[in-house]
Amino acid sequence: MTSERTCQQIRIITKIAAWGCLTSMLLCYPLWLNERIFPTSPVFETLPAIAHPLDYILFGITALTLLIIGIIRNPQYWILLFLTEGLLMAVYDLNRWQPWFYQYMLMFFALAFFNYRCDDIKKLNALSSIFKLMIAAVYFWSGLQKFNSNFLSDTFPWLMEPITQHLGENSIKHFRMLGLAFPLIESVSGIMLLINPVKKMGLVLIISMHVFILLVIGPFGHNYNYVVWPWNVAMILFSLTLFNNEEPFDFMNIRNMLRYHFTKIILILFILLPQLNFFNLWDSYLSHNLYSGNTASGDLYFTDSVKQQLPEQIKKYATISDKEYVIPIKYWCMKELGVPAYPEKKNFESVRDQFYKYSSDSSHIYLIVTPKTKLNDAKNQ
Repeated sequence: MTSERTCQQIRIITKIAAWGCLTSMLLCYPLWLNERIFPTSPVFETLPAIAHPLDYILFGITALTLLIIGIIRNPQYWILLFLTEGLLMAVYDLNRWQPWFYQYMLMFFALAFFNYRCDDIKKLNALSSIFKLMIAAVYFWSGLQKFNSNFLSDTFPWLMEPITQHLGENSIKHFRMLGLAFPLIESVSGIMLLINPVKKMGLVLIISMHVFILLVIGPFGHNYNYVVWPWNVAMILFSLTLFNNEEPFDFMNIRNMLRYHFTKIILILFILLPQLNFFNLWDSYLSHNLYSGNTASGDLYFTDSVKQQLPEQIKKYATISDKEYVIPIKYWCMKELGVPAYPEKKNFESVRDQFYKYSSDSSHIYLIVTPKTKLNDAKNQ
C-alpha cells in the first residue's frame, strides 16, 4: 500500500474514532457529569471533586474537541488535548471506563504520535498494523469470553428474543445451535481478518455479526444499551477501512510496528493483558468481555428504614427481597447514566460506601458481589 493511501486510511480512522466517540458520549452525557444521583467511583479516593458547573464545562469542551478532530485535516494537537480531557474525566469515575471509550482512548493515544503528513511511511504502516491488531483482538477475545454456560443459557437466548418470539419451537432449536457456534465464529473471524486469503470472508462475518447485534439490541429489538449502537457502526467502518483491500498482514508488519514504543504499550494493554481476565487478574471491560454473561455483578441490600431516607430518584429502583430491599447496581447505573456499571468489586464497594450516607447505621446496608467465574472454576463446574 502506498504512503498516500495509508495516510488517507489513517485520516479516515481518525474521523471514525472522533465521530463514534462523540456520538456515544452524547448519548450517555449524564455519565460525564459529577452532579448526579448515581455516585462517582474515583480511581483515587483522594481526588478533589470537580465542582459544578466545572463538570459541565469540561464535558462541553471535550465534546467540542472531538468535533474539531472529526473535521480538520491535521488534528494532532487537538488529539493531545482530548487525551488530557478524557483521562481527567476517566480518573473521576470507573464507570466511564466503558469498552468503547477505552478503545477510542488507546486509538487516539496512537494517533497522537502522528503528524498527519504522508512522508513517514514506517510510522504510517505501524499505525495501520496496530489498528488492525486492535480490531482483530476485540473479536478474538470477545468470542473467547462467550465460551461459558451463562452465555448459552441466558445471554444468547435473551439476545435472540426479538427474533425467536416470532418463531416456532423447531426454529428456536436451530438458533440454540447458533448460540453454540457464535463464540467460535466471532473469535475465528478476528483471526481471519489478519490472514489475507480468508480476510474478505472474515470481513463478511464481522459485518453480519454487527448487523445482527444492531438488529437485536437496536430500536427494532430490545432497544437496549443505545450507547453502543454508534460503536457497532464504527467497528464496521474500522473493519472496512483497514481490511477491505489486498494488502497482506505479515511478520514484516509486526516487526516494523515494534519499532515504536507507543505501539508496544497498546500491544500490551489492549491485545496481551486481556488474557489475564480469564483468571480475574485484569478487569473485564479492559478485556473485551462484552455480552458474555460472565462479568461480576453487585447488589445493594438495605432495610425499610434506609429506603425511607432515599431520594425519590433512587427509591424507584428498589424492589423487595425477603423482607429487605435491593437495588442491582448495574440496573441503577444503566437507568441513570445510560451505561452498565463497571463490573468490578472495587466499583461496587465505592457505590456502597457512598450509599452509607442514607443511614446512621451502616449495618442496615450491605453489598453482595457475585464475582466473574474464573477459567479454573468453569472447568470444575
